[in-house]
Amino acid sequence: MPILLVFALVAACLPIDWPKPPLDPHYEVALALTGGSVALVLAVACVLRTWVIRTLRRDPTRRLEVAHTYGRWRRILFFVNLSAAAACVLGFGWGWLVRTALEVPWNGRFEVAPFAEFAVPLPYFVILVGCWLIYYDAERALHRALHGARPFSPRAAYLLHNLRQFLLMVMLPVTLVVGQQTLNRFAPETTRTDVYRIASLAVVPVLLLFMPLLMKPLLGLKTMPAGPTRDRLEALAKRLNFRCADFLLWPTHGTSANAMIAGLLPRVRYVIFTDRILEEFPPDELDAVFGHEVGHAKHMHIWLYAAFLALSLSVLAALLLFLEQTVRAAAGSHPDEWAPVQGHADGLKMWVLLTPVALVAVYLFVVFGALSRRCERQADVYGCKAVSCGDPACTGHDGETVFPAGGNCLCPTGIRTCARALDRVQDLNGLNREEHGPPSLGQMLRSAYAWFRHWQHGPIPHRVAYLLTLIDRPALEPRFQRAVFAFKCALMLALAAALVALGEAVGWKDLLDAM
Repeated sequence: MPILLVFALVAACLPIDWPKPPLDPHYEVALALTGGSVALVLAVACVLRTWVIRTLRRDPTRRLEVAHTYGRWRRILFFVNLSAAAACVLGFGWGWLVRTALEVPWNGRFEVAPFAEFAVPLPYFVILVGCWLIYYDAERALHRALHGARPFSPRAAYLLHNLRQFLLMVMLPVTLVVGQQTLNRFAPETTRTDVYRIASLAVVPVLLLFMPLLMKPLLGLKTMPAGPTRDRLEALAKRLNFRCADFLLWPTHGTSANAMIAGLLPRVRYVIFTDRILEEFPPDELDAVFGHEVGHAKHMHIWLYAAFLALSLSVLAALLLFLEQTVRAAAGSHPDEWAPVQGHADGLKMWVLLTPVALVAVYLFVVFGALSRRCERQADVYGCKAVSCGDPACTGHDGETVFPAGGNCLCPTGIRTCARALDRVQDLNGLNREEHGPPSLGQMLRSAYAWFRHWQHGPIPHRVAYLLTLIDRPALEPRFQRAVFAFKCALMLALAAALVALGEAVGWKDLLDAM
């Protein structure tokens, strides 16, 4: 869950006066409690790894059960690891220790050393790398049980694969925040210039534009070799009037079955396939997967996401500035009533700084999640159209089937092909299918967790069920498209109106300074 992790790490890197350890001596207690917490969660990871290896050794026929149980516990332990790291920073004094020990003299005062913020979430980094080392043996055993003699990546390659994803998806935005805080401490005059403010506003769209150029070296992506698969994808791209810079292969040593599109403009746009999806998908289902990615480009989802994030962050910054101005005005007009609050300002500072981060995370989870799930369903429908013929009552495709240019038709065979592709993605990635039968508390909790886990895309069974309803009720598709278009327009207009109203209320110059 990269976005959740980004917000957690950003919160840890904020300029907060973290609380001291609960006992004296402070330094020794902070080190002991933090070290003990890290060791405890790594020991739990060792228990899980040992269970996987021993169970498969005793009874290899339980490989599917073990794979599902292992995946479920890995997801649970993600939150356990994050909670343990948060306890180290908030309750055991690690955040206080870093802020105290890593100070340097600067212009007659002491400041936290440049980029020292990275040391605050250090317990989580240690847990993360330790878990990669521990889980490697379990995942190799599972791979051998599920795929036989197919080679699994060496330990170094496995670590590098995980590290590359972490650096790109998580650490890149966190590094931007930490870099800005370092400049605010050691070069405040630079951060007040118009050039810096313009560069700060431009960094997000520039990153979105050129992110594909960073992804290629950071993730170890390679140009897809010439052959029947590439020829087929290029022919389909031509039929769908879709342009991109290249088709890329993501070597994951069979650990992931996925595809994605990256880039706003055709000249810096790549379509990426993992090795496993190319190896294990039949041609028609691979075409549907590619059609899904093309659907994101055809409906301009990446542009929409960029505009949504830019507007949302601007609105949130204006809202926080408005609240700050309101509080200051109230404190100035009624100083006696606000004196007790000001007396506890130091104790409240931590929560005042953490609250906006939590609000942004909740806002993105709710609002961006609703937008993203609708866009994902749009891409699913386009994936169906990419492999559909012009006959709305067709019963199957063969070598003689003619597919119309542009991907504007929808047929039962194309819908079923895309649905099978989604099911295969679910199976290959070890995602649990929904249980059927009388509802129970456990089933409802698992269903709620499935929605939480797939907050951006929606659970695959729900997506498949919707596509299959289009076979008997094709009129639902244009109705759905109109509803999504209306939702997008309403959301963007609401954000634009909120930004204008708040900008007028707080003053555009003050808002630009705050951003």
